[in-house]
Amino acid sequence: MAELTEVRSQDGSPLSTSQGKTTIADDVVAKMVTLAAKEIEGIYDIGAQGLGDQITGLTQRLSGRSSSEQGVHVEVGEREVAIDLQVIAHYGVRIPDLTASVRRNVIDRVERLLGLIVKEVNIKVSGLHFPEQQKAAPPVRRVE
Repeated sequence: MAELTEVRSQDGSPLSTSQGKTTIADDVVAKMVTLAAKEIEGIYDIGAQGLGDQITGLTQRLSGRSSSEQGVHVEVGEREVAIDLQVIAHYGVRIPDLTASVRRNVIDRVERLLGLIVKEVNIKVSGLHFPEQQKAAPPVRRVE
């Protein structure tokens, strides 16, 4: 079996070598960020929770944009990426600890798996998810 060796250019990037150049689409980075953030316990969902954001999400779905792009905005250069991320957290989770864990995991996944240097990960906690109260049993009909 052939052994894989990492080739790097003079500037240290594994994405641009003497053998060719690799570019990674924004959508690929956005999906990676979404998956990495969702791996962290305490994250309920990625995206925003307000009515305006729901309308924006519906518009994006109708226009064919991936649902993984909702709540994730990336700026991808040749070697670097800047990430803006909106998350909905479970109620009761300590937000500073949660966002630190998300940031670490996103940076690790993007740098290790995609070979990009993460310049910043800005996280906006756009909502809280509360455990649903148990729904009351439907009223019993008194007449048939």
